[in-house]
Amino acid sequence: MLIPALTEMGFYPSAKWQTPPAFHAALKAAPSAFRQGAILQFEAADALPLGKTSQTSLKQAISVALNGRFRNPWPYTWVLVSKGRPETVTVWAVSDGNMISVLHTRANTGVLHSTPDGSWTVYERLPLTTMQGAFPVPLTAYQQRLYAAGMQDGLSAKGLDITPWHGTMVRWRPYDDHGIKWVNYFDQGRALHYFPRAGYGWPQSAGCVEMPDKAAHQVYNAIHFGTVVTVSNPHAAA
Repeated sequence: MLIPALTEMGFYPSAKWQTPPAFHAALKAAPSAFRQGAILQFEAADALPLGKTSQTSLKQAISVALNGRFRNPWPYTWVLVSKGRPETVTVWAVSDGNMISVLHTRANTGVLHSTPDGSWTVYERLPLTTMQGAFPVPLTAYQQRLYAAGMQDGLSAKGLDITPWHGTMVRWRPYDDHGIKWVNYFDQGRALHYFPRAGYGWPQSAGCVEMPDKAAHQVYNAIHFGTVVTVSNPHAAA
């Protein structure tokens, strides 16, 4: 009952829409993300508690909305993050039954595969925030030899904060970044946002998807709670 109703109201993808092959692939690979996104976006549009509405209350609210001919107040949007070269962010939006590209910008994903492939739902949006975490800094060959020798000699690694990360030994360097703008969280602590860099288009972050200020602002204004973000690596698919 939920999906047909959400589809009719424009919160879930319709089979009648003309969409790019990448969208078809993402929907097929992660249908739960698109279902979750549709529900979250309906909750936002209907002023319900985001992600906290009981199944019974949700069904009732959707039924009332459908009978009242309620429709999604925003265009249906989808974000594709490509880890090609250069790395990019593209925002797609549905207009008159056609999904078209409305924004395209260079971007940065995480170093050492810190931004996984997959699809997730935008669950929190902040125009300005502080981000804290740890950045994976690869050990040099010399540092790795020292570390390995120390472990063989029985030295304690406690306090060094050195661990393997996607096949590479790294040291975790804490960060506390203030003034991060146009933030759309989609996968745990990973988000689309602005971050100042000398250039964009290759992995540089701790896992987030970074964009220039103007582009990040445009993306922030174009998408909404419940928008699905798909991260894809065309090289891995080849």
